Amino acid sequence: MYEIIYLMAASALFGYFRKVADLLDEHGLKWFNGAEMATGIAVGILGAYLVSYEPVLANVILAMIAALIVRGKVDYINHLLASIIILLSFPLFAPFDYSIFISFFMVFAVFGAFKDQYDVRLYRTGWRFLLSEVMLHYPAITAAYGLLTSIWTPFIAFTLYTIGYDLTKLYYLKKGIG
Repeated sequence: MYEIIYLMAASALFGYFRKVADLLDEHGLKWFNGAEMATGIAVGILGAYLVSYEPVLANVILAMIAALIVRGKVDYINHLLASIIILLSFPLFAPFDYSIFISFFMVFAVFGAFKDQYDVRLYRTGWRFLLSEVMLHYPAITAAYGLLTSIWTPFIAFTLYTIGYDLTKLYYLKKGIG
């Protein structure tokens, strides 16, 4: 019973700390000396916990990290530290499932790259930008997977990850950071 609560909390915190790591590196957020490394470690530990939760979720997270690497989003030391912790935890906790990994990797890489180009080239404000910024490809593809397989763990995790990430982004945007 408590496992689902831990999954939900870890997923939301994973999103929160991923966005804070970005804000510390790229957008002028100031916390404390060493905050960048601390957030990288926090993201890595939370990601490793999610990898250990169950094999399907582990493969989906591995696909997300691989897509972020391919898209050039692992661009600061704290992002690299988090990615290394997550990648090293994978062989300890989960078997590799090629079909799950490649399916999610392709969707995350393609939709993520499209989002990157859309954000930069087409719109910086308005409803189209907002729709692009909420990262709907994470909950949408995991919901489709849940409907097809009745395995809902990735949907729960990625929906709460997205909510944690987006609420953090919104909070700091209102403070003029981001």
